[in-house]
Amino acid sequence: MLDPFEAQIRAWLEADPAMSAAEILQRLMSADPSRFTKKNERLAQKAVKAWRAEIIGQIILGGEWMKSAAISSPAAAGEDIAHLMTA
Repeated sequence: MLDPFEAQIRAWLEADPAMSAAEILQRLMSADPSRFTKKNERLAQKAVKAWRAEIIGQIILGGEWMKSAAISSPAAAGEDIAHLMTA
């Protein structure tokens, strides 16, 4: 049912990742009121959830999350612990 609108929904979510399923449904109802009603809220929720899961998967599998994380070396971590133990 959402297939003809998938590209548009993705564009909305890319422009505003925090957009809720209710907002998506409102836009869909405005675009095609004969096809979409409040009864389609669960359908919109599933579409938003799937898109977010896909984006999260790309971030994690692409390693983008590691690039932004500050990771210290194990030796440095050991030095911190040794310092605390002697204090």
